[in-house]
Amino acid sequence: MKFPRLLIVEDDAFTRTSIAGALAACGIEVVDSVGTSAQAVISFEKHKPNAVLLDLDLGYGPTGLDLARAFRIRNPNVGLVMLTSYSDPRLLRANLPNIPSGTEYLIKSDVSEIATVGRAIKLAVQNAAASDTKPAQSGSGMPRDMQGFTDIQIETLRMVAQGHTNSEIAKQRFVSEKAVEQTIAKIAKALEIPAATNQNQRVHIARVYFRLTGQGNL
Repeated sequence: MKFPRLLIVEDDAFTRTSIAGALAACGIEVVDSVGTSAQAVISFEKHKPNAVLLDLDLGYGPTGLDLARAFRIRNPNVGLVMLTSYSDPRLLRANLPNIPSGTEYLIKSDVSEIATVGRAIKLAVQNAAASDTKPAQSGSGMPRDMQGFTDIQIETLRMVAQGHTNSEIAKQRFVSEKAVEQTIAKIAKALEIPAATNQNQRVHIARVYFRLTGQGNL
């Protein structure tokens, strides 16, 4: 196995610097660490890393998944690790590209030591080089509690948390308000949220969303 030559793509400067230093101390060669998608593309071409550690949410513009897909097209054998606060990529926004096969998906709140990230990087390099790599969606890195949710349910969950009314959600999804109510009821049931008043139910749903995106606790 090639020893990891790592590019880090993380928009938070403190997190980026901390991770780079810690991984270098673990013996991983960090060829560059950048904070934007544009810098990432330039650095990828310049340094030709065989592994990339990416945050999912890079602010305005392309996401970490967009970059991961582009990097994998450029180099089919590049190892990819997503290190993100989002328990499921679909919680960020709709219509994201699929996670490239062999990608290791780590949730920041679940990572207690840098060695976990180091192991994921080395495994991602092995995954990318393997001919029988399986899609990351079925891997252990993806949260089990979100695997049963449809894209529509995830989108509705996100829109409820953003404060949209049923009427607004219905207009954006081109469905009836009744259909939105039914989707919200299914979400509440799946999340084991009591069927109290509609307003309280929406508050609980929003709290779950913020926990799953690393923005708050239940």
